[in-house]
Amino acid sequence: MKTPTEFVEEWMKTICSNNVEAIVSLYKEEAVLLGTLDGKLRKGHSEIKEYFDFFVKLQPCGKITSIVEEDFGHRRVAVANGTYDFELTENGEKLVAPARFTFVLERAGTKWKIHSHHSSKQS
Repeated sequence: MKTPTEFVEEWMKTICSNNVEAIVSLYKEEAVLLGTLDGKLRKGHSEIKEYFDFFVKLQPCGKITSIVEEDFGHRRVAVANGTYDFELTENGEKLVAPARFTFVLERAGTKWKIHSHHSSKQS
């Protein structure tokens, strides 16, 4: 089983693929998302998919710049907090959007799934 840090790195690689279905599959069915560029609280795969349908139009890719993970409950629940930088393409121009994140991960069999994800731009 991957560590929470390895899972978040996998999440970032999946974001870089711009494959909405693959991204959404990393979230639990009733997960909660507070997206980096979104003012709306989203719950469940259909609402999370709406956000990522928008987000991938910006061709996001990024890198994790710092991460701290904590295990709560013998690899059943974990929290990963940190920062990442997204490179986005808007109106043909590339820009970098630094952001902070919190992932609450829950084990589903031998894999992690995202229970809750909060990401917000840093100024």
